This record gives sequence, structure tokens and C-alpha cells, in this order.
Amino acid sequence: MDALKQMVLLQRALTEAPVALQFSEVRSVTLTTPLQPRNGADGSPSADVIGDRYYARYRIEWIDGATFAGWTVGYRETDFGVFLFKPLNKLGLVEQIFVPKAATAASEFSKAWPKPTAVHDQPVSASAESAEPGDDDSERSALVDVEQLMLALEQQARMPVVRLGEALTQMGYVTDTQLHRALTLQRNDDATPLGQLLVNLGYLSRKKLNSALARKMGYPMVDVARFPVQGAALDKVSLAIAQRLNVLPLVLRPKLLVVAAADPTLNGMLEELEFLSQTRVVAVLGDPEQINRAIVPAYQRAGLSQLGEHANVPDPASAESGSQLLESMEFQESHLPTVPEPEVAVAQSDNTLVRLVNTMIIEAHARGVSDIHVESQPGRARVRIRFRCDGLLCPYLELPHTYRAAVVARLKIMADLDISERRRPQDGKIDFHKFSSRHRLELRVATIPTANGMEDVVLRLLSSAHPIALDDLGLTPTNLKHLREAVNRPYGMVLCVGPTGSGKTTTLHSVLSDLNTPERKIWTAEDPIEITQPDLRQVQINPSIDWTFAKALRSFLRADPDIIMVGEIRDQETAHIAIEASLTGHLLLSTLHTNSAAETVTRLIDMGMNPFNFADSLLAVLAQRLVRRTCPHCKTSQDTSEQALQELLDDYLLCFPSAQRPERGWVLRQWQADYGQNGRLQQHQAAGCEQCQGSGYLGRLGLHELLRVTPGIQALIQTSARSELIQREAFKSGDFRTLRQDGIVKVLQGSTTLEEVRANCNV
Repeated sequence: MDALKQMVLLQRALTEAPVALQFSEVRSVTLTTPLQPRNGADGSPSADVIGDRYYARYRIEWIDGATFAGWTVGYRETDFGVFLFKPLNKLGLVEQIFVPKAATAASEFSKAWPKPTAVHDQPVSASAESAEPGDDDSERSALVDVEQLMLALEQQARMPVVRLGEALTQMGYVTDTQLHRALTLQRNDDATPLGQLLVNLGYLSRKKLNSALARKMGYPMVDVARFPVQGAALDKVSLAIAQRLNVLPLVLRPKLLVVAAADPTLNGMLEELEFLSQTRVVAVLGDPEQINRAIVPAYQRAGLSQLGEHANVPDPASAESGSQLLESMEFQESHLPTVPEPEVAVAQSDNTLVRLVNTMIIEAHARGVSDIHVESQPGRARVRIRFRCDGLLCPYLELPHTYRAAVVARLKIMADLDISERRRPQDGKIDFHKFSSRHRLELRVATIPTANGMEDVVLRLLSSAHPIALDDLGLTPTNLKHLREAVNRPYGMVLCVGPTGSGKTTTLHSVLSDLNTPERKIWTAEDPIEITQPDLRQVQINPSIDWTFAKALRSFLRADPDIIMVGEIRDQETAHIAIEASLTGHLLLSTLHTNSAAETVTRLIDMGMNPFNFADSLLAVLAQRLVRRTCPHCKTSQDTSEQALQELLDDYLLCFPSAQRPERGWVLRQWQADYGQNGRLQQHQAAGCEQCQGSGYLGRLGLHELLRVTPGIQALIQTSARSELIQREAFKSGDFRTLRQDGIVKVLQGSTTLEEVRANCNV
């Protein structure tokens, strides 16, 4: 702050330049470090220094009409603004706030109030409340009108997000030590919310907790006894659920249900209510005793006092893992009616199912799973859930048939899909951070109708938010060198090819990460955007509004690009524009679904490309596959047997054209020099361990086949030659290797096994 120039310099990060703001543009500046007023001639701090000071009530009106009010331990007015000292706790700490005069329209200070004697780190009684400055709950009237409540909710939505612990310490209701103790206990007891834990410990009263929720976090307070409860809102939640959660539905609006709760910060409660009501739920603050007394009379007045099927829902508070949740659900299944009715199943397992789905996603993320498959079976067959880990499906859980529709409905709700549509496939995305604040994870969701009116759901975990470094992709030194040479050319086309799920997009983003410099403008068109990078201009393709790869590519050409990445060349139009872009001074990267690098050339020519233009534009084609990596924790090595060595040589030499096949002895000597130990090649095996769950494999690595367009290959492309001739010409360069040959090299390195290479590569 510069008082003479009446200016504030704001620096968000050390790496950013400061931004200058005039005092008239700033409402207030708060010193985040608490201050301790000092007493005595020696200036030593005193814990009870506040006891002989006076508190003043202030009210400041800013020039935009907003007001700012509270209590201050004295104040200091200057020509350029006023300094306030907001009390933080009973130990005398204050928070210094500066309000610029240029930003205020008016200010007033009330008669001073004496502060009671400071109380040190002592538990408070729930019944003994001292009326301290700032405890202005009495000034806040509980709402009893629907329109007032909806207006208060709109105001709350505009308030900044404040953590409960931070609010309680700022108001002086708990000390930092007490909050730290409660947070430590909460790590071992996630089921108990922080506010209730502080109340249970005696550090906080329920009245003060409600005051913090209302004043600092903006939750509207409702007088449940006098509020006109809507019957339509009660109909969304059964009486048994309302009693178990101690909530009272108040208002139902389109796509919104408002409920009164003792603690509206409980995410688990809101998730369960959203699942049951199939709509968004917002909680407001109510007195827990009033809510408890008002639930049954409200349902009786609305004619909804029957417990219904919700009454038999067991308390799943102890269900911490998928197996425990399954035991609870199996118990419920044994008590269900014999008539298979999916709606009953949803009601019987509501809270357990919410916890199960969250647990399933969290466990999948922890295991490094790429996909979750939820498979519905006909009749009374169980619902099967399988994980795809390292490219292979493995069983995770089987659920009772009565929860078939409920699992699908829950996933649709999380992905904002239409739960009533069961005959058509749907696509969506789940932002799992909304359901579990500890996990920043996105999932792509696809629902597919199956026989007998059922649906399957497949979830793709999009957890790789950042690209892999190009040096870490597993390319051999020769392939890495030639790929870098190709992508550093000023213009041309580089293609990455392979089947679905072979890591093509990951490879292209690694290349873009290597090329992403301030001197280059890079556009990408993707469907969907799975990896994000700063400074890339990334576009999401949406065919439903006719926003296709071809149209995005045409738009990019008018946006002064240096490098363009197209997620996939799917049609003739996209291929034509891509070649045109690469010939007009742009580097173009894209993917294609072909089996080998040489086959990619013939595929594009068959799509109608001009062979001469295509030959001039193409720089390189990188074909790749993903194989499972040998587990490093249980991997063992021994000398390769003669039979295994000859088998490797046969596989490696078979890929060469007969006229260009090297001698076996020369290849063997090269292997021994590059990968041998004491002149002996090693055979690597993994028996399985806890880290790899007994499979012997942990993670995946890429196999690569890089085809550089040499003058000889360029001449073959111009004559529309067959892929066999193009591959034969590629071998003449001396450093071209097929996917299988690259895989055999990685077998010799101990990175994977020959069985994996054979399973993923043709000759």
C-alpha cells in the first residue's frame, strides 16, 4: 500500500507482475496475520489486555451502496481511510482491516461497549452463553416466508466460500489449538462433521455454531415451527428418511428442493437427498430440536405420515469399503419382497448405494483403473462391475439384481443425464470433486441400452490432467531422435496411428508439450479434451451442432496458427483440409486408426487423397501399441536359455524382408553388447506380489514403429504403391523397426514379456 499515492499494488504470485489499484477500486485490505495489542512500558504482550479496552460498533457504507458492519477494538481515522481492529478470540488477538476513504460514502461508530474478562482455552457450556460483541444472532430474525427464503438463498450464492473452521476462529468462538484438536480427531472419524465434533468436545455451543453458519457462511436461518411447509416438498422425501437425517423439506421449485437441517454443510446428506429426490437440494439452517419436533406434524398435515418402504433402510455409517457395503446390501436383499420391482430397490438401498458408487470410483482411481464397466444381467442375475486395469478387465464386485436400476440411475444423476431415457445411448461427464472434495477426478460416462430393457454403463477415468514428458514415453533413442526432427520441421504432417486406447492422444500431447513455447501459436481440436495444457488453444468438437473436425480445422487456418493438432482424421473432408494446412506453412499433428505405419499411407490414398500432395506433406508416421509392464517389485532375472534365445531371434528376423535380413550372429552380438550382463542375455520374469495384485504386471509402456518419409518412400507414395513395398523401402534406411521388433528389444531390456508383445503386435 502507498498512502501518499492512494494506491494498492496487488501481486497474486511471485512470478506475476503486480497490478496497481486505486483506493477507490478497493473496498478493504485485511492483514491476514493476527495482531496482539501490547500493554505496559516494556511493550510485552498481555493475554488479558482486552479486558480494559472498549469495543465500538461500526457501520461503513461503500460508494456502491453495500454496507460493512461489525465490532472493533478501537479504531483510527486518517485522511486516506480508517483502520479497524476486529476481535478474533478471547486471547486478545485482533485482525487489522483498512477501509479506504475514497471507496466509502459514509461511516459511523456507535457508543463503546465494555468487553467481559477474557476467558482462556476453556470448554464452553451449551447452556451458558455470554452475550459478547459480535454475537448478533438476536438481531437476525429467522425467516418464516417462502419468498424471503428464496431471496436469501440468492444472496448466499453470491457470497465468497468460507471454511467453517476459518469462520469459527475469526469470530473467536474456538481457538486455533481447539480447531487443530478437532481436525485431528476428524481424520479418524469422517462420519462426524467438524461443527458437531467441536460441540461434542465442549469447545463450542450449538448456538454459536449456528451463528457462524449464518453470519460467516451465509446460510439462511428458518423458523421451522412457523414456516409454511409445502406438501410437494415433503412428497420428495419420505418420513423415515427425514427422521433419520433430521431434515425437513420446506420448498419445492423446478429442479430445486430446499430443506431445513441442523448442519447444512454435510455433503453426504445432500448427496443422499439428491439421489432420492432426483433433483438438486439446497439446505438452510434450522434449530435441530425444532426440526425434530416439526417433522411428524408436517407430514401428518400433508397426509404423508406413513413410513413406507424407507423405514427399513439400515444405517450404513460403518460401511467403509466395497465389501462391507455389499454385505449390507445383501442383508437388505434377503428382506425384500419376492416381486422384483426396481423402484422398491432404489428406496431400500438409497444411502448405501450412494456410498457404494463413491467407494467404487475412489478405489478405481487408487488402483490406476482406466475404465469401469457396470453390466446389467437379465432376471435375477447379479449386476457385474469390472475394472479395466493395464488394458485387461478384472472383476471388482457383483451386486444383487434388485439394485440394477438404482446403480444406473445414480450414475446418470451424477453425470446430469436423463434418468427417464432408457432406450437411447447417452454420453456425459462426472465432476467427482462435487461428490468427494478430496478427489479431483473427472469421468466420461456412456450408457448403452441392452436386451430386456436394461442398460450398461461404462465410465472412463480422465485422471491424466498433465502430459507425459516426451523423453518418458519409452521411445528408443533412435525413434526419439527422428521424431523430434520431424516435429521440429516448420511445416508438414506427422501422424500417430493405432487402435483405440493405444495412447495416441497422450503421445501427441507429449509432442505438443515439447513444442509449446511462447513463440508458437498452437490450436487443437479434440473429442473429448482429456489432457489440458497452458497456452494451448483447445477446442471441443460437438457433432450435434455440426461443429466437426473439418470445420474446426478450417477455422484454425484463419486464426494464424503455427501448429495444429486434430484429434482424429475421420473422413475425406478432414483429410483434404489437413493436407492443405500442412502444405501452406503449418505443422499438423493428427491420429488415425490403422494397424501399421506403412498401411496409413495406403489408407489415406484410398480415401481420395492426391498422392503428389500427400507425398509432399507427410513427414513421419508413428504407429504404437500399449503392453503391460513387468512389475519391478517382484521381477527376477536369470540367464536366457538357448531355446528362448533362438525363439527371440526367429521372431525378430522374421520381420525383415528376405533380401535385407541381417545375419543371426551379428544380431546376437549386438544384443549381448547392448543388453547383456557379463556377455549373457537375461530372461526376466515376475511371479506376482501385492503391488501388482498377483498379476506380475504393473503399469503399461508403449511399443513404437516410426516411418520417416525418405525420398524413396516419397516416390512410392506418388505412385500409390502397396504398404508392403513402402515398408520394404523403410528397412533400407537401416534404423526402421516394426512394432514387434521394438517389443522384442523391450523384452531384452526386462520391461515386458514376449507373450505381451505377441498378444498386441502382428508380424
